[in-house]
Amino acid sequence: MSSSVFIRVYPLLFFLNPVPFQSSSVFIRVYPLLFFLASAPCAQLSLPPTTAPPASSLVIPVTFASESASITALQFDLQYDTSSLSLSATVGSSARTSEKTLYLWDFAPGKKRFVIIGLNQVPFVDGPLINLFVTVNSNAPAGAYPLKLLNVVATDLSAQAVTIKSVDGGITVQGAADSGSRLQPDGVLNGASLLPGPVAPGEIVTLFGAGLQGAGVLFDGTPTPVLYTAPNQVNAITPYGLQNKASTQVQITQAGQSVAQLSISVVESAPAIFTVDGSGVGPGTILNQDYTLNSPSNPAGKGSTVMLFATGAGQTDPPGTDGQIAGDPLPKPLLPVSVQIGGRQAQVVYAGAAPGMVAGVLQVNCIVPIASRTGFAVPIILSVGKTSSPAGVTLAIYGPGRRRPRMR
Repeated sequence: MSSSVFIRVYPLLFFLNPVPFQSSSVFIRVYPLLFFLASAPCAQLSLPPTTAPPASSLVIPVTFASESASITALQFDLQYDTSSLSLSATVGSSARTSEKTLYLWDFAPGKKRFVIIGLNQVPFVDGPLINLFVTVNSNAPAGAYPLKLLNVVATDLSAQAVTIKSVDGGITVQGAADSGSRLQPDGVLNGASLLPGPVAPGEIVTLFGAGLQGAGVLFDGTPTPVLYTAPNQVNAITPYGLQNKASTQVQITQAGQSVAQLSISVVESAPAIFTVDGSGVGPGTILNQDYTLNSPSNPAGKGSTVMLFATGAGQTDPPGTDGQIAGDPLPKPLLPVSVQIGGRQAQVVYAGAAPGMVAGVLQVNCIVPIASRTGFAVPIILSVGKTSSPAGVTLAIYGPGRRRPRMR
């Protein structure tokens, strides 16, 4: 549909140099569709600006906004200063929900290429597409270090190119490498999924920041078991005493003195399944019925029992004891536990502490459904109470009547 209007045209608007001024009236036919197409929103990939001292680690999300576009695959390059920064990455909640896989490699000095695709036509949802784990070198001079998104390419359900704009980010390095311990606001991660979020009682967590070597960790003033420390990272277990709290104050201590603190939310459960490579995605840390590690070359049979290992199940019965090695009686989660394999409900035959492991590790034994699909990467989801584990963890399954592949 078109409409006719009179518009007064001023020649100066069409020339960027002075001309004799004279206005005139012209008759123009306006087509609204052209204006709509010119202003139509397009998808966006963005990085935030942030600050950090030398010798620190931080988590930076690459965020995707669809703006109603159905995008099923993405590729982009990231340019950064390799003399002062080093980085790795894992998929964020957006890519995990869409069951996508991240492929990452160095293809030129100071450039990494990211390809996020999957064997499906599920569009990406809005949210963190990937999480960058960035370490600022201890000798990095103060200043701005751009993180540039280049050569961004996206395709839709029909493998057609989709317009997508990018917003660059960067890190401003300030302060000194010995400026003390720091915690990054989004640097408290589930130890299995490596995703930030609220914590649950008895959850294994990974903390990122600076000056953390040899640090102690307190939650609301209660010392918590520390499993590992490095200059930029601490692995610890949240106290079971967080039960029924809405938030908690995390403190980092050095020589008994509080040197950094952060407030985070507390939930009943925050389940996540451990993975073989520690990235939070891909083959899970799952044993087959014969106690061998499940893998594409060693899949589980339908109807067999598999054992998965996770964290974030919350308070137990009897109540969990911080740092205790699990033994009789084996504590079990207060909340109900369920497992889905390939979208099918699996029968749970045991859910409780993993014998011989520290409190906070959950073991779940379940039966692979006969109706489950087969494949090298069948999705597996753990639910504790009303919360489910992040997508992206897989189990290898072969069907009845088929010969199990031999281990190589």
